[in-house]
Amino acid sequence: MTLSGLEKSGKKQTDKKPPRVKACYFLGLAGIIGVTLFLLILLSLDIIQAGSNPILKTISDLVYGSYGWLQNLAFILVAFWFFVFASRLYAVTKRKISSLTGSSFLGITSIGFFLIAFFPAQTSGLEQTLQGLIHDSVAGIISGSFIIGCIAFAFHFRKDPRWKRYWKYTIITVIICIVFALLWALIPSEWQLQGLGERLLLTSGFAWVAVISLKLVRLCRMHQEVGNIEN
Repeated sequence: MTLSGLEKSGKKQTDKKPPRVKACYFLGLAGIIGVTLFLLILLSLDIIQAGSNPILKTISDLVYGSYGWLQNLAFILVAFWFFVFASRLYAVTKRKISSLTGSSFLGITSIGFFLIAFFPAQTSGLEQTLQGLIHDSVAGIISGSFIIGCIAFAFHFRKDPRWKRYWKYTIITVIICIVFALLWALIPSEWQLQGLGERLLLTSGFAWVAVISLKLVRLCRMHQEVGNIEN
């Protein structure tokens, strides 16, 4: 084999990522995959499903329609990917108490999304049912657990040199989520803005997940360069 052939062969072997590196990238992208799938389904339903109104109708209302099964699928998909995201974030934040607390509450958020798929929202105009009560309670738990999880990670990020630049953004996300959560919960029904308030809350939280996921991917690249991929 010629020298140039050996160089090309060596280059191919160098460019080829080992399985651990591929797994690192895949797990790092989990948050982006989850929120992207959810938002694509949500946007599609807002466009194609009759009677949908993103300002008036809440996301959970979309289950009552000809394509309602897609919204339930979206809840299940985001629950799975959100859990993977929380697990990966815990693994790369050195498994400290603050990251354990944050990941645990994000895990509760993922379980909440999963349960929402099996306990649809109360149909407007009807008396409150057990199913509707469970749905409303779980929806509140999703918002609360996500906010608490972000607060815990903000404390961790502030002390971790690799994550320090993200702690202020995380606090800002917490404040925005609290404002939108209050807007969603307290806005008078006659204003007919429940759907808008819920979507603003969801989008602000999902934006944080996407930003942190990108950081996880960058960490994979850094670890690959130094040959020290975290397990």
